[in-house]
Amino acid sequence: MRIQFIILILITNFAFGQEKVTIDQNLVKYEIKDEFNRFDDIGNPKNDLESLKIELKPNSNLEIKNSYSSGFTGNDISFKINKNLEIVETKYNYWTDVIDLDNIRTYKVKNVKLTLNQNPFKKINGLRGNYILEIQHFYNDSLTKTDTFKGKFKSFKGADKTSTDYLWALEQNKIYYGITNENGVYLRPDKMPSLKSNYKVLTEKIKELKGYKPERLRAFVVINENGKIEREPFRLTGEYGHLNYETQNLIKELLIEFTDWYPACVNEKEVKSQIPIVIGIE
Repeated sequence: MRIQFIILILITNFAFGQEKVTIDQNLVKYEIKDEFNRFDDIGNPKNDLESLKIELKPNSNLEIKNSYSSGFTGNDISFKINKNLEIVETKYNYWTDVIDLDNIRTYKVKNVKLTLNQNPFKKINGLRGNYILEIQHFYNDSLTKTDTFKGKFKSFKGADKTSTDYLWALEQNKIYYGITNENGVYLRPDKMPSLKSNYKVLTEKIKELKGYKPERLRAFVVINENGKIEREPFRLTGEYGHLNYETQNLIKELLIEFTDWYPACVNEKEVKSQIPIVIGIE
């Protein structure tokens, strides 16, 4: 009888020792910039790889996976939740493409705080959540440090793809995966812009300016979807970058007025891009 009583206590402690998911319908929205790492199922705009996956397992547990990969390093986080909204299992892993079998690094989640905006067993569409993990780092089975990882996620399955929230996440993913910068300028378009107009009129106009003009004009410019140079950001480099402000501004206006470009393309669609240009003046 005493043995049965002890076993019952152990089972009860284990059950009540499991972390529970907090449900907060007013959970802070996903579409803000903060200290939490973002994961969603919109996917990398280049290859459609999704950083969020939600799957109902055969044992009726729900698994939420967050993943990120730069190609050289990455994070994998997963939560398994039962119908009582208890966190059955939490895993974290950080990996690199360099494998050292003699020095093994492993990770253990010591504590987890997971908050969802709704019960995922009742509704998946629109599910979002955030979490804070306390992670122990082991090096060859020896604890080396403990730190925290903050993450948040949102499912956009079935969402309106023209909505403000969807478009915000899509643009942030482009920045996150190095496709655009924060100004919506594509960093590595499928097709780079090219000069459409004849630049002889431009060079003659520059020659007419007063003062010294170096033989080669160098600049970093943004070419927009209409094939025109934008006023900002704009930067003359080399010797032209040392000319006075008034002369630099005149040259910028001449470049805008007297050059036309075939814009860059991504998936056969015209986009903004930034390029260095070099034009001979003599």
